[in-house]
Amino acid sequence: MADACFVILAALYALSVAFGIVPLSGRGADLDTDLACYAFAMAGEHQPENFHADPLLSEATPANSLWNLQQFTAEMLTPGDQYAVGLLRAGALIIFVYLTGMYLLGRWFYGGPGPALILALLMSVTIWVGWGTFWGVTHSDPVPRTFFAALWPFMLMGAVAALRHAAWRPAVMLVAGLGMWVHGLGALNTGAMFFLAFAFHRPQGWTWSRHILSLMLCLVVYFVPVLLFLWPSLGQKQALGPVELEIFHELFSQRWAKDYGHFAKRLALFLSLDKPVFWILLAGVGSWFVVLRRGSERLRRLAAMYPAFVLALALVATFSWLESLLAPRVGRLPMAHEFVRGLRYLLPLAWIMIGGVLGILWPRFAGWLRTGFCVLAVLLLLLCNGDRQNMAALYAIAEKTGLPLPYVSRAKENAAHAQNHREALEALRELTVPGDVVFSNSGDLGVRHVAQRGLFLTFKDGYHPYYNKNLDQARQWLGNEKLRTQSPTGYVDVWLKSGVPWIICDRPEDRETLEKYGQVVWENPGWLIVRRKADVFPPSSASPSEPSPDVPAAPVDVPAAPADVSTAPAAPADTPTPPADASAPKPQDARR
Repeated sequence: MADACFVILAALYALSVAFGIVPLSGRGADLDTDLACYAFAMAGEHQPENFHADPLLSEATPANSLWNLQQFTAEMLTPGDQYAVGLLRAGALIIFVYLTGMYLLGRWFYGGPGPALILALLMSVTIWVGWGTFWGVTHSDPVPRTFFAALWPFMLMGAVAALRHAAWRPAVMLVAGLGMWVHGLGALNTGAMFFLAFAFHRPQGWTWSRHILSLMLCLVVYFVPVLLFLWPSLGQKQALGPVELEIFHELFSQRWAKDYGHFAKRLALFLSLDKPVFWILLAGVGSWFVVLRRGSERLRRLAAMYPAFVLALALVATFSWLESLLAPRVGRLPMAHEFVRGLRYLLPLAWIMIGGVLGILWPRFAGWLRTGFCVLAVLLLLLCNGDRQNMAALYAIAEKTGLPLPYVSRAKENAAHAQNHREALEALRELTVPGDVVFSNSGDLGVRHVAQRGLFLTFKDGYHPYYNKNLDQARQWLGNEKLRTQSPTGYVDVWLKSGVPWIICDRPEDRETLEKYGQVVWENPGWLIVRRKADVFPPSSASPSEPSPDVPAAPVDVPAAPADVSTAPAAPADTPTPPADASAPKPQDARR
């Protein structure tokens, strides 16, 4: 009965997220940038004719053609060409799988439904670990790491069972390897954890030779899917010259130094006393000692694997650091800098150990106290959690019931902002034609997956030349960033030098500057769409035939702005002035 209640409540919560997140995001206009990359990859795959001049989507590369479980699920849930909506629906579905999986993990380890519920709630709390990542499920739009985290409880149960049934170990390692098509970093870290735990625990009655052969089989079945997944990237040119290395190193420094620079400093922040991570890990270690002696049989097996898990994650993080140091010395680019993110798996291990102590103490509590504690924990997490997905659930519930729930006013503000964004992207789609390339001052990836138009290189796009080792595009990206960061309106210079006729801008305060070089053809309270005048050249150029040394000339197939944009006849003198409170022009009313 308790299990059925939990599953029903988890399903209702996920449905609330699904109904709330779509309007909260403007039907996908406002997305987490990582999720937006998957949305525009889907758009580029299904409608390539719209992106023949886009610097990322004009051709398939290993960096923009990765297939994963999230995209497969989203494909089945996408209405028409609204790929972002499909991804958001898939995210709501995986939240249900995540909550259910964590609850089942608790039931399997602890036995009782109460501690299992508490474990599922603890696993849902957002805890930042550094390196641009966190553990939790409701903070932002679910991405592949969330999908892997939802499947991780089932993998962990398999690994713990395989510690006793050694014949299952190759199958567990195979599943971990196949996880590359869910989330590569998760699969690599989990594979290291499981393998080291199996290596440290020789089955009773097995000789060392049989144990070593079993481990070799585990490595083979694990690395076959891993190498198949990585082969397109491994097949690229790896050795680079000094000049190339210097350019890509500069790109790496600008694009990722915030998250991956100064490894020792980041590690010190990870273990800082003023961060919750340190105290959770400390409580986890203390609970491990208790669980190792007094936990259930399954929990003691996990506790026996715990040191190997921690050591594996530490070794992967060390490899990540050493590879970033040594790769440039042998003429290669660092490619394992993100592996350190696997340290986040220390948090769920700690939560399981803490839950194990709670499971030991649970029978000593009175029945009314156990029930009250569970109800209080659910209400606290639901009503005191301002994360994006939880706010979407509260927003949907409030819209249906009229209840005065917390965070609803903020959700309405976000929904209004997202709707303005959606209107601007739809207007851009109406004003342009398939194949056009658009410039965005903020790197608005919605240009690709909502408006379905090409987008000039953005800051986020820096991963593309880096992982594809595209030297020309890396130079272009660096030139753009150098010019863009010179002033708050440095993006205007990048736009002009790009040769791209269209710009969508979320800085209405820059309207006067933009009108020097183009005509505002559409606007709403938060957005401007401007088309460049045909006779405008970059201020620093003598003629349009002299491109900037920092920013290469625009592709030849990007159309120039027509002459009639800047030579439109003035309004007659008797044309009435529109009232101050007149609504913004609609896309269909704007000049094409």
